[in-house]
Amino acid sequence: MTPTKLLIGQILIVFAIVIGAVWSATQWAAAELQFQPRLGPAWFAVTDYPVYLPWRLFEWWYAYEAYAPAVFDRAGIIAASGGLIGVAIAIAGSLWRARQNQLVTTYGSSRWATKSEIAKSDLHDDRGVFLGRLKDRYLRHDGPEHVMCFAPTRSGKGVGHPDAACLAAFGRHPRHQGRELAVLSQSLMPDAQRRITSAGYAARISNCSARNGFGSQA
Repeated sequence: MTPTKLLIGQILIVFAIVIGAVWSATQWAAAELQFQPRLGPAWFAVTDYPVYLPWRLFEWWYAYEAYAPAVFDRAGIIAASGGLIGVAIAIAGSLWRARQNQLVTTYGSSRWATKSEIAKSDLHDDRGVFLGRLKDRYLRHDGPEHVMCFAPTRSGKGVGHPDAACLAAFGRHPRHQGRELAVLSQSLMPDAQRRITSAGYAARISNCSARNGFGSQA
């Protein structure tokens, strides 16, 4: 919900509370005065119960306070309580809107995920593409959505994401004569550094061969 909608809702709630308190005070005063004819005609009736306009309390207060001061003093307290509750609601709504202002999406809604969002998205699964690490647990994605890795050159994009995912994908390597064969081709391992980095782990998984498409070493 946007801050503007919160502000409009806050205004409507405060007005409703104030009007409700004044109306309740009016009806309470009328009941205490036993709905005397001098109070004037009711606005409408509900099962023979007269309902007066909310602001009639102030007319009665001005005209009859000398005859029943205790009644109107108590009715005034009831009416004033609505204003106090309205002020409290307004302050609470302002604090809520201030928190919502921290989630401005004018320039986009991308942000870092919270721990609860990470757990809800099953990013602690043991399968899928490596996204990163949160403390001592890897973050992996195994859904149909695309994964984009954006980082500077020579920052480890290949070693950290596609190579790690391919090497850790047990049961997903191409099979050759009944045995798993992981082929680290030029597209996955373009230089010796990446081959050396992953050679030990790849050897534990399956038979591994590396091919250099631009040189004589194999």
